[in-house]
Amino acid sequence: MLADSGWHTILPDELVDYLTKGRQLPAKAIVLTFDDTDGDQFEVARPELIKYGFKGVFFITTTNIAKNKHYMDKLQIKQLFDEGNVIACHTQDHTNFKKYKDQDWEIQIDKPTKKLEKITGQPVKYFAFPFGEWNSAGLPELHKLGFKAAFQLSEPRDPGDPIMTIRRILGCGYWSAQTLDYNLKHDFGRLH
Repeated sequence: MLADSGWHTILPDELVDYLTKGRQLPAKAIVLTFDDTDGDQFEVARPELIKYGFKGVFFITTTNIAKNKHYMDKLQIKQLFDEGNVIACHTQDHTNFKKYKDQDWEIQIDKPTKKLEKITGQPVKYFAFPFGEWNSAGLPELHKLGFKAAFQLSEPRDPGDPIMTIRRILGCGYWSAQTLDYNLKHDFGRLH
């Protein structure tokens, strides 16, 4: 549906340049994101991305790496990166960002980010909040840790730091192509 309807995938660097510098985007630009390190993202989604010339952002929860046969391993993550996709942080073990304090920043975000950088050999610049849950008090920590932007789900963006609260739409597995199209046009179609 996306390809047939003229959508073009962009990556977070392009989106951030649009949001912060007003750079132009292609018509019908979309960022495809995948959370939690699920193996079907490699086995099912990856071939579809390749088929249509699309790229995606894979937000990795590091305790899930090679956890069992249902999750991606380091080689698969590296392959996704080598194929032009973005690898980004989704915490160590998917705990709620709103509850972080003290050493949680190192355990949940800094160490997992360094682990992903070791896998890809490149800086990890993007973060997604587990469950889409965030609070304004924690956003300065993301800046300190060097992230360019962070992604939530459907809450209004933080007016003081909108780049760290970029909205996403959660596409449900039971949606038809028509439902996805409707949600893109009616939820995000009215946003820039």
